[in-house]
Amino acid sequence: CAMAAAMLVVDYYCEVGVRDRLTIAAANAATVAERSSAGADAEGHSPNVAEELLLGATFEPSVLMRLPETDRETLPFATEVAMFVFPHGVKLVLPAEAAANAMPVVTSFVLTAGDQSRMYGACIVWYEQLPSSVASIFLEEMEVEAEEPPEVHAQEAICLLSRAPIFSVLMDSCRQLFRMRLARAPNPLTHEDLGPLLGTPIPGHGGSCAIPLGNVQVKVEIPPSNALPHTMSGRDFLLLFQCLDAGSIIMLWALLLVEQKVVLHAQQPHVLTMAAETLCALLFPFNWQHVYIPILPARLLDILQAPVPFLMGIDQEVLKLAESKQMMPEDVVQVDLDANTISCDESVAAKMHLPQKQYQKLFKAIAPFCHRPADLKGGASASAFPMAPPPEHELDQAQPTLNEMDEAQVASAINAVKAAFLRFFVSMMSKYQDLMIVPSSNLKQPAAVDFFDEKRWMARFSTGYAPWLQMFVASQSFTQWLEQRLAPSESLDLDVVFFNEALDAKQSRSAKTKFFSKATTPLLSTGRVPDGGYSGVLVPPSVRTVYNASMIAARPVRSQQQVALLLVLASGLQESDPKEVEGFKERLKQEFARNLLWSRVDIDAALQLHVCPWRSLGAEQMAIFEGQGLESMQARKTLLDIALYANDDYRLKLESAMRGSLRGIAEAGGGNLPLCVISQGFGSVLAIDYFLKVQVSCNPGFSGTTQDCAPFMFAIFR
Repeated sequence: CAMAAAMLVVDYYCEVGVRDRLTIAAANAATVAERSSAGADAEGHSPNVAEELLLGATFEPSVLMRLPETDRETLPFATEVAMFVFPHGVKLVLPAEAAANAMPVVTSFVLTAGDQSRMYGACIVWYEQLPSSVASIFLEEMEVEAEEPPEVHAQEAICLLSRAPIFSVLMDSCRQLFRMRLARAPNPLTHEDLGPLLGTPIPGHGGSCAIPLGNVQVKVEIPPSNALPHTMSGRDFLLLFQCLDAGSIIMLWALLLVEQKVVLHAQQPHVLTMAAETLCALLFPFNWQHVYIPILPARLLDILQAPVPFLMGIDQEVLKLAESKQMMPEDVVQVDLDANTISCDESVAAKMHLPQKQYQKLFKAIAPFCHRPADLKGGASASAFPMAPPPEHELDQAQPTLNEMDEAQVASAINAVKAAFLRFFVSMMSKYQDLMIVPSSNLKQPAAVDFFDEKRWMARFSTGYAPWLQMFVASQSFTQWLEQRLAPSESLDLDVVFFNEALDAKQSRSAKTKFFSKATTPLLSTGRVPDGGYSGVLVPPSVRTVYNASMIAARPVRSQQQVALLLVLASGLQESDPKEVEGFKERLKQEFARNLLWSRVDIDAALQLHVCPWRSLGAEQMAIFEGQGLESMQARKTLLDIALYANDDYRLKLESAMRGSLRGIAEAGGGNLPLCVISQGFGSVLAIDYFLKVQVSCNPGFSGTTQDCAPFMFAIFR
């Protein structure tokens, strides 16, 4: 297997159930207590009291065992996993009902941590006889007499947790682990059995590996870097499209892009998880930034009252509970995946008009893979619904269902669907760099969206689409998309490189650019991420400079980002004209202040400025010609210094001066600050040569070219 950034295929294995102890669920405790009291008050105990009590209660599941037994260093075990495996709690059943439901069920779920990181889970659930000792202890605690507790069965589960959304791998592994468990019953699975699963790193993009589980090899395949958005749920990615027609899917997708409260409901929990995961994937290159619970446990029902956007899934049982308690707010969009219906406030639905050209192309591309709406007889149907089919669109009734598709058809359908939604965004955001602007200096604390010319962007589309476009630009996901380009992270952002190359590829295909040089798209064409990230321009340099300055200004002065400035001035300037040096320093500060625009920054606090005291031999030798009327004296000094720099003694003295300057910056507390080197004349030659040597000495594999001076920011003045 190929190594991938310290992530494992499976982070935790656990077993969940009630076989160790029966604990009544809090929501059910009062009802059970009443039944127990009624039985105790009756003259003599009914032989059915114990059975009624056991079958009428809902019990809290717990983690029965887990591997590894201690938390991983960077990833604590998700203690809440039990309530997502059994979102309604656990109910006991008689042997006949257990036998009727003997086939184990595989399902999936997603856990979201406080930092928005996600843990993906899969589990296999089956019925197993509850130990009579556990039932007896419970009845004793409830003060119910029973010579022999009735035989009852309880659901139990094997569960796998991973940081990667490799649902098909997790579900296949659960099935095989269940077979292994049956084969060696009553002995449990051991660490040796699970070692390959818990210790195998996830392959890199485009890689694969096989994990031995008993007599089976579970294959893990990771999509290549140029197959974004990455989806690893297999054919289940298409479950959403089998549930909803094309118009409903686009409507739901548009609602999520403008951050509405959305609740999915379906009978099967796995359908909820897969539908939510597919929707999130189709938002690419944007991301869902809010509450995300694809399967909402009954005990978390209060979250429906949250005054924030959310995407949640609830099954029919939890839906009935929410409706009985009147906990479903009126502003929630309800999507019935089983009935292909969307319930949405009319005023919100009226705003869901997407730009016609992009919408019609998207509809036509995905319609062949979607549920066919029962009320549409063909392309001539008319509808006031915002997501009605294009007038000329004919629906093909001959499309196979998901169960009828072979693997090649599934892969083709998934690629077609992902490409269709990506094309929508590529068309919408084409040439976005032309819309990045420097906002007015009257804005004291500009946000990322203030650097985007919303009016010019919206002018590309008809005014009828303005309501949805305005909501989209105001969303958190749009803000994050802008921030990824205004202030790119130091680590490579695959999403940014991929989408910007997709924009470049569209531009290169345009007839207007076919006679001009075309942008390179190495990620799209080779599947390999270029070492330097995106080779084009994410935003104009002037816009990024002002954005970075505004971020500094938004911080308190004492905690704002400081920068060390090293001035390596022209030949002889610091020796012969100290007043000019001081004047240059002040002009430099003023230039920084002018570019920062936002006056809350204390320039003296933000900049640590140091002048390199190098002595120019060229200036000394040209001193006798001062006042003789020779032209271009500064250029003559520079050329002489360049010639003299070949002398080892002179070069070593200048390098010593540079080292002394860096030492002075460090002693003044600037050793950990970003370093900006500003140079003039021969000072530029000295600075670039010196720092290239520093790079080479620190990194033997360094190429030694000026393009590789990543850690240093040079500003060269001539």
